[in-house]
Amino acid sequence: MAADNSFPYTPTPGKLEEFLEKLQGMGVPTRIDKQYLSSVGFASSNSRPFIPLMKKIGLLDRSGKPTELYTKGLRGGESGRALLAAGIRSGYGNVFQIYSDAHNRSDTELATFFKSHSDLDDKKVGLAVKTFKVVCKFGNFNSVAGAAGKEDEGDEGDADEQDESTKGRHQRQQGSNGAGSVVINVNIALSVDATSDAAVYDAFFAAMAKHLKGLTDGGA
Repeated sequence: MAADNSFPYTPTPGKLEEFLEKLQGMGVPTRIDKQYLSSVGFASSNSRPFIPLMKKIGLLDRSGKPTELYTKGLRGGESGRALLAAGIRSGYGNVFQIYSDAHNRSDTELATFFKSHSDLDDKKVGLAVKTFKVVCKFGNFNSVAGAAGKEDEGDEGDADEQDESTKGRHQRQQGSNGAGSVVINVNIALSVDATSDAAVYDAFFAAMAKHLKGLTDGGA
């Protein structure tokens, strides 16, 4: 069974939300530790779980140093929310493996899962669920799916345009050559050695005209 810290929790989920919001408007620190928490107004021991939680979802590395997900995700504005959602999915991989929309699941469903995959008691499970829900507020879990949907829609539109274009060409061919008719184009390439004698070219074109006339007469 997984250890309790597989689902970090804080007794004050509201403070966690306040802290993450504050980080979005502050400079990037070299490291986030207990000392840093105190320096920005979160000195309570209830705030210490913020650190392992941020490590779990990839905002901090093992040493507490902010990662690229911290700078481009948490502090990346609206566009960064999709990146943060990916970090949350990765950190809570076992949850999202069962519930692909875990961020939208009820507290009861999540509590059942958290309890069955940890040694947390009922009270701590409740806090772990609330902590998870707070973190999910900062991610946009629909952006990737939405972009894929638009891309698929665009592909379908292109395919429809191509079908209409092909259909139009087919109809034009039938209209100009009769219904069901087949048009065959034959390209013939001939070459003549370079010469300054004009008679050579005259003879060449005369012969070519004769043979082409024969093809035309035969097909009439």
